[in-house]
Amino acid sequence: MTLADPDHGPVIIPPEEAEEYLAKMDISVSDILAAIENGETAAGNITNFHPVTAAGLVRWIEVVGRLREGLAEHGSWTESNPRNRPVSKHTKYGYSLSPIGGNEATGVIDHPSGPLAARKKGVATAEAVNAGHQALIRVETLRPNTKSTPGTRPPSGSWFLLYHRAEGEARLEVSLPIGFEGGQFTGWQVRVILDSWKPRDVTRNPLDVGGQDVDFQVDEVG
Repeated sequence: MTLADPDHGPVIIPPEEAEEYLAKMDISVSDILAAIENGETAAGNITNFHPVTAAGLVRWIEVVGRLREGLAEHGSWTESNPRNRPVSKHTKYGYSLSPIGGNEATGVIDHPSGPLAARKKGVATAEAVNAGHQALIRVETLRPNTKSTPGTRPPSGSWFLLYHRAEGEARLEVSLPIGFEGGQFTGWQVRVILDSWKPRDVTRNPLDVGGQDVDFQVDEVG
């Protein structure tokens, strides 16, 4: 298991610095917000007549599709599907990015441990995270500051857009894990916290508010 550095924990990039930091990876915050809004629209069209997993599933599908399309339009990213896991890969630098539903700690800047995946993930995610793991980089090389060398970029690896649809908002962050074990992230190298996305229609709540896909068991009858 890979453990976080106990001396400082993850590097936290606050919302007011997020746009500048992500621009160094050729990621536009506007593309992220457009993807989140697409997901909200899709989830909002789901009713009680649909399967119980539908709202969380269609939200994820639309977030993935719109984000990958937006990144590709800028020419620096291309889509890839290792083990059928939809990701975007930077065409020049060693970045990959994929959206994933997070738990209630997502986007909470002062959370002591940071977010977990809302549901445990499989082999493809584990391979992506652990294959791209690097030794921890000094904190001062990750935090944006006026003394940084021009053009200095964030660390390479498998990054994730985590989103959590809570009451009245979707909390967001783009973060780089330090490891993955037992279907869950084991900690974070860098957490880039974004401002929460607010829905336009506050009177209508999609069915996946406060959670994600629902596990269910099929029992044989007879």
